[in-house]
Amino acid sequence: MKRRVLSCPQCGSINLHVEAGMLIGQVYHCKSCDYVGSLVVQKEVEIEEG
Repeated sequence: MKRRVLSCPQCGSINLHVEAGMLIGQVYHCKSCDYVGSLVVQKEVEIEEG
């Protein structure tokens, strides 16, 4: 089964947190490389069932 996750465009980590939102749109903060921005990459990853 596949699942879509958001990842950092700078380092590829999925350790992203929403920094701000609402009227300005969402701004993400990567805890791995300290990237802050609204651009993120959506990718599919394989997850195991069980």
